[in-house]
Amino acid sequence: MKKQLIAATAAACFSIAGINTPASAEVPITLKGGVGYWFFDHEVQGFDVDDTEIPFVGLEYVFDDNWAAEVLFADANTDFKDGPGADVSTWQLGGRYYWGSYIGEPMRVRPYLALGGGQIKFDAHNQFDDVDTTVNGGAGVRWMLSERVGMDVEGRAVHSTDDNETDYLVSAGLNIYLGKVAMAGAATQCADADGDGVCDDKDRCPGTAPGTRVGADGCTLPVAGVASIKLKVNFAFDSSKVQERYFADIKELAEFLQRFSDLQVNVEGHTDSIGTEEYNKKLSQRRAQAVVDVLVNQYGIARSRLEPMGFGESQPVASNDTADGRAQNRRVMATLEVEFKE
Repeated sequence: MKKQLIAATAAACFSIAGINTPASAEVPITLKGGVGYWFFDHEVQGFDVDDTEIPFVGLEYVFDDNWAAEVLFADANTDFKDGPGADVSTWQLGGRYYWGSYIGEPMRVRPYLALGGGQIKFDAHNQFDDVDTTVNGGAGVRWMLSERVGMDVEGRAVHSTDDNETDYLVSAGLNIYLGKVAMAGAATQCADADGDGVCDDKDRCPGTAPGTRVGADGCTLPVAGVASIKLKVNFAFDSSKVQERYFADIKELAEFLQRFSDLQVNVEGHTDSIGTEEYNKKLSQRRAQAVVDVLVNQYGIARSRLEPMGFGESQPVASNDTADGRAQNRRVMATLEVEFKE
């Protein structure tokens, strides 16, 4: 009867493992159940005890990520060699030390050491019984199949202090942890007087105004800005001469380059489609070079920062079928955008 009760209790424990425990029920307890195999090196009332399978159930109370107290109970039928059959049962109380955290992602391996003490009882079907005091020690591995459900595999030595005999028990079982399973990296509460998201003990710039962007040290971050400029210079037909009316626009580009002295710029020349492709390629290069010369000679921009590039007729912005479209295509372009900190 006892054996059936233990097996039913273990089955109930396993079924619980398939249920998601609500957050409101989080308690630092692990439910356990499984089966072991007991290797007896034991004499009871002059009889040797047969090795046997033995189911078990248990509980752990978790103190922290490493330490837990445990209680185990196991019961099975066995036989004495050349003697009567018997019921063997044991309870053990002890502790475990784990490597690795209860809290974290699934599919983690947590080795552990176990140490405890208790009793083992042999009941020879009302002919006699024998109760021994025991101490035990062993090691195992808990494999976390999910955040809450794990599987234990372990081996223990169980020493009888009354008979000075040592038995060995290997076991495997399932368990379900009912405690907190939030990730260890989850946000923690701390004092933050100015509400900038940086804890006061790490805030080097307390008292920042609400909404201020701050770094990890609580100090104001530089405000980023974006500056941009676009130059367009048009040319007469078959000409690479820069018309004076564009000098003011070129000056603006020069001032932009003086402000951001590390910028390089591509000056792109283009043509309409009249003429051969080879000729237009050379003409577009001369147009780009003409704008570069104005930037260098009149506004002092270093030539090394300017790259004239001729694209010929390959990149029209308007139709070459009309005079107005061809006029728009005879151009030099330069576009710059830069992010800066105020």
